[in-house]
Amino acid sequence: MKLNYLQIQIMHGLLLGDGHIYKKNNNNNPSFTQTFGQHSELFAKYVYENFKEFCTPKGFYSYKVQSGLNSPFYQRFIVRTRSLIVFQEFYDMYYITNNLGKNIKKLPLDIENLLTPIILANFVMSDGNYHKTKHIIRLCTNNFTKEEVQSLSTAILKKYNIQNSLEHVRKEQYIIRIRKTEVYKLQDIVKPHIIPSMLYRIGL
Repeated sequence: MKLNYLQIQIMHGLLLGDGHIYKKNNNNNPSFTQTFGQHSELFAKYVYENFKEFCTPKGFYSYKVQSGLNSPFYQRFIVRTRSLIVFQEFYDMYYITNNLGKNIKKLPLDIENLLTPIILANFVMSDGNYHKTKHIIRLCTNNFTKEEVQSLSTAILKKYNIQNSLEHVRKEQYIIRIRKTEVYKLQDIVKPHIIPSMLYRIGL
């Protein structure tokens, strides 16, 4: 089994966002998983439909959780693939083992060459948001180091001429901020590859 071109592009976009590759140990093949919020059901189904041949019959499921004891229940959706060798390339590209033996995300070194409109669109759908009052788009890159976020920021500027900046959100965590005057550029690039239910994430 191999991933086709579209599946490869989608996978890159998801891994830049909230998607994760998981590997139990060096003797096991990796699997992909992502959790989606209750407003992203159609996006979760879109991801599942693109990867269902790599999933078990239970590769898409949902459950309800509470944020607090007396809070209302809300829905979560999960897409999970089987453990397969086809995901090893992504594991090698996006993960590194730190000094504590924990696997953490890293940004691919050739991100500028990788960053196609399809990848960027799936990144936005996976972990982007539109600020309704400031009219900006933010790409949540909290999983990466400041240096990696800066590299991604530079790649977006060089490849698509989209002016952007880093925003410090909490201790040692940074996101990318697309300024109001540049939002239309990003919209034009990614809109053809964004499903209708997720257009709100680019302000449309």
